[in-house]
Amino acid sequence: MCEFTVYLEEIGRGRKEVAKNIVVARRRDGKILLMDAFGITVPIENAIIDEANTFTQEMILKTA
Repeated sequence: MCEFTVYLEEIGRGRKEVAKNIVVARRRDGKILLMDAFGITVPIENAIIDEANTFTQEMILKTA
């Protein structure tokens, strides 16, 4: 199973890790909900998915 490490990239602030072992990402109510293999959900507000790369197992979010 492919699990992503998710980073949030903010203008002027660079990139920071916001979640690990993410298997599901979905948009709901203006947020991106990141769910790990245990069902724990991390909401990220005001962001869009910029890239999801299975080779590096990284997902990059950018502030909207």
